[in-house]
Parts: sequence; C-alpha cells; structure tokens
Amino acid sequence: MKQSAFQLFSAKVAFFFALVFIFFIPIGTAPMNVALFLTLVFLILSGNIKNHILTAWRNPISKVSLLLFLFFAIGTTWSIANIEESIDILKKYNELWYVALLIPLFTSDKRKKIGINVFLIVMTGILLTIYLLENNLITPIETIDIGRDHPIFTVDGGFSSHILTNILMSFTVFIFAQRSILSKGLMKISYVILACYSGYYSIFISTGTTGQILTITLTSFFFMQHFRWKSVFIIPLFWALIISYGMSNTNTSFGTILLKLQDAIEDTKGSGSQRLDFYTNSARIIYHNPWYGSGTGSFKQEYRALSEHYIKTHYTDNPHNEYFSTTVQLGYPGFLLLMLLFYMQWNRSFKIENIEYRYLAQGLVVLIVIGSFGNSMIMDSGEGHFWAFFSALLFANSSNKQLGKTSTSSYHM
Repeated sequence: MKQSAFQLFSAKVAFFFALVFIFFIPIGTAPMNVALFLTLVFLILSGNIKNHILTAWRNPISKVSLLLFLFFAIGTTWSIANIEESIDILKKYNELWYVALLIPLFTSDKRKKIGINVFLIVMTGILLTIYLLENNLITPIETIDIGRDHPIFTVDGGFSSHILTNILMSFTVFIFAQRSILSKGLMKISYVILACYSGYYSIFISTGTTGQILTITLTSFFFMQHFRWKSVFIIPLFWALIISYGMSNTNTSFGTILLKLQDAIEDTKGSGSQRLDFYTNSARIIYHNPWYGSGTGSFKQEYRALSEHYIKTHYTDNPHNEYFSTTVQLGYPGFLLLMLLFYMQWNRSFKIENIEYRYLAQGLVVLIVIGSFGNSMIMDSGEGHFWAFFSALLFANSSNKQLGKTSTSSYHM
C-alpha cells in the first residue's frame, strides 16, 4: 500500500528519534525514554507497523529476544513476588522487545553508519569534557536541580554513573580501534588518537572496573580479529604494558582492579567480596528451585528469605550478574534461552558482509557475555538500552548489498 507524504515523514521522524535515543543513553534516563516513546509513536503514525512487525519477527535475533521477554512476562504468573513488584522488574527487561522495535529502522548501511556516528559524537563530547575537567581547563559543571548537591558531570562518571559510562566507553574504544584500521587518510590518524585517549581514560582514569576489564578484553579481541596468529605475541605484550604502567604509576585507577580482586579473596567486606557474596547466595537460591525459578521479580524476596548466616555483607535486590538474575527468576530454561540469544548473535555476526559491522557485532557479543558476569547487563537500564540499540543496528539485515560488500571506506564523524 502506497504511503502518504505524512506517513513517509513519520517514518523519517521515527528514525530521527531512534538516534536521539542513543544520543541520550550516556546522558540521562528521562530524555532517553521520551525519545524511545516518540520513536514508537511515529512508527505507528507511519502506517507501516504491520511490515515493521513482520521484519522484526523474521530476524532471528529479535525473535529470540521477543521470546525471552515473553518468558519473563509469563514468569509473572508463578512469581512469589506480588504483581506490582513482578511488573516493575518485567519493565526492566523491556530492552528485549526494544530490539524488535528498532531493528527495522536500520536495514541500510547508510542508517547503520549514521547510528554509530551519533553514538561516537556524544561519547567523544563526553571524553573531551572529561579531559578538560581532568586538566583543570574548565570549571566543574554544577547542577541547577533543587535537592541535588553534586555536579551533573564528573570525571569518573560523565553525566551518569562510572559503571555505565565506562562500559559505553569500552565499546567506544573498540569502534575507534576498528576505524583506525579500516579508514583511510587523515581520518585514520584521528581515530588512532581517539582510540588512545579513550582507552587511557577507560583503563587508567575511570574507576568503573567492568569497563576497565571490557576495554582490555575488547582491545585484545581487536588484535585477534585483525592480526590473527600474530596476536599471540601482540596480546601478551599489550597486557604487560598495561600492567607495568598501572603498577608503576600509582596515580592511575588501574589498581582498583587488583584491590577488588584482593578484597574478594581476603573477604574484607568491600565491593569485591560483596559481589562474591551475591553470586554464592544466588547459586543457593537456584539450587532449591532450578527448573522454573521463582518467577519474574522474585530475586529480592528470595534473597531476603535467606538465613542471616549466609549474608556476609548485605541484602540486595540485584545480583549484579545477568546469568544469576535470569536463572533465579526463570530457572534453567530462562538461562538456556539467554545463552541461545547470545549464541545466535555470535553465529549471525559471521554472516554480516560489511567487515566493520561484522567486527563490531562480534565485539558487542564479547561485551555482553563478559559484562554479564559482573553486571545485570540487560536488566540494568543504561547498559540494557545500549545493548538493545546496537543489537538492532548491527544485526538488522542490510538491504544495501553494494555497501555491504565494501570492506574499507572513509568514515566521517
């Protein structure tokens, strides 16, 4: 059916708000959610919602994401939590159907490039502001919000938390590194510089341990992608340089990784031992109800029902581990469906023709798989929205075959 001018305009506006959505993920939750809502509204107004749904359902990544969300929705029926708590947690997994919402918007390589560039623009702006603050070239950005007594922007956390900002920065480093190889001319030099500065921030300035680990892991994976067997020699050298510099320069944040590891081993009640406590107790909960879990939203109640004998640090409503979070709620079937989703992403990544998008898709899988050991990556708002956006962008079937076969090209921010 032929679309009217208004419907065509609405389709373009929907794509615009999808870009606004990714722009605000590292900045603020409220504008991010508003942009996503407007994306949905204009998709409906475009009059093409039926084809949109069919496109999403035919994509294996969005299909498995929808099935996992449906499982969480059904999980509310046997949850030991009250219905309000179950629905509140179910909403935290909306990212799973957001993948299906966004996938049909990125079916051309041109749109994929625009989406990635918008993300890089906002992250580059945050990185530049961080270095200006770090070197006292600008004054701290104070808040004008009533009741808030801390700056709205910090060196460690940007506009958000140090955890989210550094996880996003780890993928930013990875994109810059890819483009430093794949681009040509002066842009190559620009991306090399940006990769170095963003990498230094992530590993040696930010205290977001998950982001530090992800940056080191993704950089090592980058070497494997481009240098194949030579990476056997490059990666140990890279790790040796990181460790030697981090140990010799005590003014960096690299030592936080070692301190948290030491904390977990020595059980000093710090961040490391807290995570170990959460994981151990989550495993206890799963042991008693492995086959279908305690239902969506049940983690908080299950954890509070544990004997005080097992609580070495404090009670929590988040295990900071996506695998434990899903399995406590949905049992082994939920865990297997989550692993199927990650496997499908990994498997499909090798079928992406454009080399940049193929490598980025593989990096995204590495990020979500590794990051989910230390954070509830899908349930957590910023991390989950980030994963949903890039899952949609990178795994959407491209209709631009000519661009899809291009292995190298010039990129512009």
